[in-house]
Amino acid sequence: MKEDLQKILIIDDTVANIQILNEVFHQGYKVFFATSGAAGIEVARRELPDIILLDIMMPGMDGYETCSVLKSDHATEPIPVIFVTAMGEEDDEAKGLAAGAIDYITKPISPPIVKARVKNHLELKHGRDMLQQVGLELAVKNATLEKERVLAHRLLEKILPDRLDIPGFDTAVLFRPSDEIGGDFFDGLVDGDAAHFLVGDISGHSISAALFMAVCKGLFMTIGKKMSDPSEIIAAANRTLVKMLSESGMYLTLIYLVCDRKSHVLKVASAGHNPAYLYTSSATVSLDATGPPIGWDMDDNWTVSEYQFSRGDKLLLYTDGLIEIRNPEGDYFHEDIFSGVDPSLAVHQMLDKVYNAAASFCNGAFEDDLTIFAISFDADPQDGGASG
Repeated sequence: MKEDLQKILIIDDTVANIQILNEVFHQGYKVFFATSGAAGIEVARRELPDIILLDIMMPGMDGYETCSVLKSDHATEPIPVIFVTAMGEEDDEAKGLAAGAIDYITKPISPPIVKARVKNHLELKHGRDMLQQVGLELAVKNATLEKERVLAHRLLEKILPDRLDIPGFDTAVLFRPSDEIGGDFFDGLVDGDAAHFLVGDISGHSISAALFMAVCKGLFMTIGKKMSDPSEIIAAANRTLVKMLSESGMYLTLIYLVCDRKSHVLKVASAGHNPAYLYTSSATVSLDATGPPIGWDMDDNWTVSEYQFSRGDKLLLYTDGLIEIRNPEGDYFHEDIFSGVDPSLAVHQMLDKVYNAAASFCNGAFEDDLTIFAISFDADPQDGGASG
């Protein structure tokens, strides 16, 4: 259709020159013309042509001045200008290019050459226009993504508990989201004499990870109220989540603990999660993974590790945002960040000790969501769960 053709504006005070150029371009382009600089500027502002062929020697406003006006106008500045003129001196060409033209063609013209040059410059302009459009679209998408990122962070803050009230236990949590959207979550619940604690981390950084986090947290809270074996809880969650996670290319690492407040038996199952630590008066015990991450295979299973848990003992759980850190020299984290922790510390002191050591190591440059969860068993054996 004629309306879809690229537009060429010819500005020349000599009608014969306009006729020659029109003969070259009338097939395949929509051609406009003007016989003075002032008239050409008006047509350019109205039609916004794709390219302008401009004579230099014109009465009144010459080509140099016309080009300068076009290039000073926000609407016409992007339009490529080619001087087509009988002025063939090197200084004339330099002056034309300095005025803002992209090319300089001397008369008498060679139709194949002028046609080829115009075609090349139009293709370049089309490419620039496409890049500009893509840039604008990306800017809009980035603005939308930024709004969604802010909303996702707010979602994290609303879903994750500010504090946990678990009778018989003292707890403290440090949660520090990164600039990117991640999937850290933690929670706890009481079911009779059993207290449940969990920390999980969805792989990846995206709004999808945040949404999966919300789903997973709710799922584990629901299953945890019906089961008491952490390995069975993880297996049941895996059967529900494996298809969704595998299709998204994500997976979940998680550690789930169930502590009987009467028998003081701690049961632990870890789905590919970082080692947690149990601090007793006599030893520090690493609670290692007892099976693979969640979301790999429907038939995966996990074992349970059991430990005796005494009053005053402490647990330290965390996500990999704590240990995937490097110092300014590029060295990865060192186990020393855990060296200052012992069961004599209160839970908030444990958090401060570990966080400050890690922040000092990496100069505060945490690249991932960071969760540190400290738990202290404070009930007397005879209390059956009374808070200490």
